[in-house]
Amino acid sequence: MFVWRRLLYPLSKRMIYKRRQLFLTTVLTVSLFTVLHLNLAQRIYSGVTAFSYIEPLTKTTVAVHHNSKYDGHTADVTACVVEPSLTYCDGVGFGALVLQTIDDITTCLAQGFTPTVIWTDCDVCGPPGHGKNYWTWYFEAVNEGIEQSTKTRVCVMPGIYNVVNKSPYLTRRGAVGKLVDFRFADMEHKVTTYIQPITAETRALVNHVISGYVKPAARFHNTVNAFYKSFMAETVNIGVHVRLGGDHIEEMSEEFGQKTPDLEDFVRVVRQLIKNATPTATNAGKELRIFLACDIDEVMGVFKAEFGDDKVLNIQAARGDDLKLKEKDKDSARSRGDKVFTDILLLSKCDYLVHDESSVAAVAYYFNPNLRSFFVSGDSADHRRLNAKPRFDSQELLRQAAVRKTSNIRDISLGHDWLWVWWKTRSLLLWGIFGPDSDSLFSDVKCFYKNVRQSRCRKEFASLQPDSKRLKDLMNLNWEYQPKHDV
Repeated sequence: MFVWRRLLYPLSKRMIYKRRQLFLTTVLTVSLFTVLHLNLAQRIYSGVTAFSYIEPLTKTTVAVHHNSKYDGHTADVTACVVEPSLTYCDGVGFGALVLQTIDDITTCLAQGFTPTVIWTDCDVCGPPGHGKNYWTWYFEAVNEGIEQSTKTRVCVMPGIYNVVNKSPYLTRRGAVGKLVDFRFADMEHKVTTYIQPITAETRALVNHVISGYVKPAARFHNTVNAFYKSFMAETVNIGVHVRLGGDHIEEMSEEFGQKTPDLEDFVRVVRQLIKNATPTATNAGKELRIFLACDIDEVMGVFKAEFGDDKVLNIQAARGDDLKLKEKDKDSARSRGDKVFTDILLLSKCDYLVHDESSVAAVAYYFNPNLRSFFVSGDSADHRRLNAKPRFDSQELLRQAAVRKTSNIRDISLGHDWLWVWWKTRSLLLWGIFGPDSDSLFSDVKCFYKNVRQSRCRKEFASLQPDSKRLKDLMNLNWEYQPKHDV
């Protein structure tokens, strides 16, 4: 046996060497076959997981729960649980999460319910599995604990793949998207399916919700006010937000059909703004300052070289390659969120905002209704729209939002198009699982699967059929089915 091994060992090496091309081809083929099967297995797993949560991932309404332990002492209101971070784990920005939260709060208010907000694990929230409400790390609590003490609660569905649900902010015929998707640019007639452009009414209603329910925590007030008093008080302040990272440029082009401006475009707009604002500032005895929030170091260097170190302000934050390294560190999640939120609040305290498409710029723009927008990619029509005054006050805008949400619930009641909606939502989900963008859906589903265990609405989301009749009863909606209306 030992002799045969000694004879066969060099023989096998010689054979492999002579047929190395065939050998390498075989190894590569087997490896590719294995990878493909693993990928298929992953997609099948994501499919099974997605369909096990088919209702919360596709439903457009909310789940309803009646508390059997209700003691009658708490005010008889309907608690509305907002948990947008259930599907916002990997790669989500702080601004995007805030915008989705505002959208969900507005949905609760439009339906006549009392909102409460809970953030579980996400990139900018905090470490998973602690059962903490990370919303209160950044903001004041919103009706904390009300979901456990009231007679009835409803839970806003995450709705990844729904086709009927419409944001209460969606007002333009033919437009799509939730508040987090809204654009500073008006893309109607420029792309096949366009996302709702931001309007003066959008801004007014968002600011109304912010003033009542999205109040920064005391520590942010203290930090931002101290910075403002030291460097920005008694000056005319130009806030500048620049995003030029490769991922942002790719997203803008591929998902929204928009071109990101060059760095020189931002400099040009600021230069022109300074030229126009200088006489006013000088007459008032004030100096000009530029507060700069950006994602790459090059921007900081160019602005300081152009306008001077003493005029360009910024907070200490990770940028560029340093930011990418920190993004991989889950322990730095809250630190990154802190920096972004501080930037947002300081941008909102400026007199002017120079920006392009960005969730951070949008939140700053909404926080201060008097902040003048200088949208770098915009034309004169965009500038007029973004700096216009709303036609209605906030209470009327909220009433209109309630009418739209009522119409949506009517449309998704058991009408003639329900089977079509049922088929379309599931078809989209299947395409998401087995189509070219399955990794994104898989990430969302995996995120939901992980976070739903921490959710206050875990039992409601496990229900296969959220009770839409109860929802209508809670909203005092007693209608017969009517033909479907546009937004």
